[in-house]
Amino acid sequence: MSPHAEADTDSSHGDGLTTTNGFHESAGAAPAAAAAAVFKVNSPNVVYTDAEILSKYTYRTTSVTQGEDGQFTATPHEQEYNFKVDRKVPKVGLMLVGWGGNNGSTLTAAIIANRRGLSWETREGRQAANFFGSLMMASTMKLGTDAKTNQDVNIPLHTVLPMIHPSNLVIGGWDISKKTLSEAMDRAGVLEPTLKAQVRKEMDYLQPLPSIYYPDFIAANQEDRADNLIAGSKASMEHVDKIRGDIR
Repeated sequence: MSPHAEADTDSSHGDGLTTTNGFHESAGAAPAAAAAAVFKVNSPNVVYTDAEILSKYTYRTTSVTQGEDGQFTATPHEQEYNFKVDRKVPKVGLMLVGWGGNNGSTLTAAIIANRRGLSWETREGRQAANFFGSLMMASTMKLGTDAKTNQDVNIPLHTVLPMIHPSNLVIGGWDISKKTLSEAMDRAGVLEPTLKAQVRKEMDYLQPLPSIYYPDFIAANQEDRADNLIAGSKASMEHVDKIRGDIR
């Protein structure tokens, strides 16, 4: 599959990163430009402008009733929908609950590795960062049939509509532990040592926001690492307001 095109870089992985208030993002204030369009729909129901894609879709259904004589009556129905899609992809934030856990630390390290186009040694040989396993980045869909060869034409799923590239996500989140993402990565024990060494500097700067801690909803074996908490152990509007503030 072809790499995702990005602005101001020859890499399919992204253009570096900055860290602001514990959040992890690509370098530069503006998000990367949308990838060049892989296809265009040739239909009177689709209109392209510089800013938007406007489309009309007719949803057709058939309702069936049965009379007393047992005969069925099929009645077609049509519902027209109008869709508007922005072509400019905005900056997108991803806030993870349990950012300092196994999944959060591994995801963050993986995005750093893809941004920087890293590779590292493993017991099976050299491994390069990729998005294999990602539904959006590694999957394809059938667009149609080639008019000349009658063969199926398949395209990357993430090129169907303008969407954020994972390397451009701004990542943050909460955790009951105040360990940095670097320490969390070591605790998780998921990544190869040679990869950890390459992402450690960035991960050292990342630290989760204090988290709500309701013991009834968290496994008892997590109590020892609960040192990064918002005051209070019962649900309250104060907690809701605090989380809303963190998101803002």
